[in-house]
Amino acid sequence: MMKQCMSKSSFFTLCVLLLVNVVTGAIAQENGSAEEPLTRREFNAFLEEYQTFRAAYAKLEQENTQLRKRLADATVTEENVPVGGWRAEMEARMSQEREAILERVQEELRDRTDRLLPGSTNLALGGGYVAIYQDRENVDSTFATGIAPFLVLQITDKLLLEAEFGFGLGRNDTTIELGAAFASYVLNDYVTLGAGLFRFPFGTFWERWHPSWINKSATIPSIYEAGLVPSAGLGVQLRGGAPIGDAKINYTMYLVNGPNFRTSQVAAGRLGLGNYRDNNNNKGFGGRIGLLPTPELELGYSFFTARVGDSGGGFSRIDTMMTGVDLTYTGDIEALKGRVDLRAEVVWVDTDDVLAVTDPLEVITLTNDRSGWFVQAAYRPTKIDGTIAGFEFKNMEFVLRYDQLQESGPGPLGADRDRISLGLNYWLRPNAVLKAAFVHENIDGDEDQDAFLLQLAIGL
Repeated sequence: MMKQCMSKSSFFTLCVLLLVNVVTGAIAQENGSAEEPLTRREFNAFLEEYQTFRAAYAKLEQENTQLRKRLADATVTEENVPVGGWRAEMEARMSQEREAILERVQEELRDRTDRLLPGSTNLALGGGYVAIYQDRENVDSTFATGIAPFLVLQITDKLLLEAEFGFGLGRNDTTIELGAAFASYVLNDYVTLGAGLFRFPFGTFWERWHPSWINKSATIPSIYEAGLVPSAGLGVQLRGGAPIGDAKINYTMYLVNGPNFRTSQVAAGRLGLGNYRDNNNNKGFGGRIGLLPTPELELGYSFFTARVGDSGGGFSRIDTMMTGVDLTYTGDIEALKGRVDLRAEVVWVDTDDVLAVTDPLEVITLTNDRSGWFVQAAYRPTKIDGTIAGFEFKNMEFVLRYDQLQESGPGPLGADRDRISLGLNYWLRPNAVLKAAFVHENIDGDEDQDAFLLQLAIGL
């Protein structure tokens, strides 16, 4: 473009020179003068001025080109872009460039986050590890350990397979337990269908916080330790959730192999909960519904009913009914400068009474009407800085739980008990905790029992 402009300028200048010579010659001829129209000195001076003008024009053209490039690279603002159509064109161009940059950033974020989602590599691994030292009164102190890997395999976008295994140590050998083997299919946003072996969705303990690195205490609540509620069920389930205004609900309904009714002298009237092959044609039916009026608070109601007697036996028509209510609150409380975790649950088990004859001859009533409850509170001062003996205060957590269990049955089986547990946790990481706990248990008709426990729990 500059070359073209210079060519036009040169042509224009030559035309001017020719015109001047013609006019000068005409004037000279008219005046009768024989003098040269333009001297060599004058022509050289004019040519020098023309060269100076051309150099200045070239410099201006170069500066103009640089200015256009800077404007194209700069952010469009009211101050640095001229008004009119050019500014609109520049704004449109910059808008397109910003959209292209945003799209590239979004693609990069998707690439990074998609790899973290279950099923991106079709397999997600997790689980927990625990190492324990316990010293119980009138019982030899001992160490124990165990690991429970957990895996989720994505078959399709809607079909998942889950499995949980437990590996531990018995007295002289290694124990292996299948905690869960469950396939689930997402029907829609509100319903998921599942089948297999799953953690029992009665209350919240077994399904949500039984792993040692999630459980705040070094022990489990008495109602679960004593077997009022099964730890797992084998069958089918429907589950889901939905919003209700500002609140939310979640639900689970299931059909499983029911427990059996035990008649041995050492466990007369109790329920056999690990019944993975049903002993009758009746299946256990249960469910739980949870209400979350706020994200921090959940209230739940659970029920389970089943026929527990063996088919064709003398107790074939024995039924049981379990009901329970639970509460969970987790939230930061500014006045306490920390995080509070509250859990409470009540369970009732009502089983039909039967008469039985023992050896030696004695008529007893076999019943499994049992109940229990617990309240657990944990406090972690997350907003208090400082150290104690080199340990950060905000990583400490104080735990208190009170359990009560009402039993029924002949002899020691009917002994009520209550227990208080005091614990101090230190969080090494969000998924690793060191626990120390003191437990005092009172059993009707027996001596009180104390225990001290140390536990290291890690989420994998």
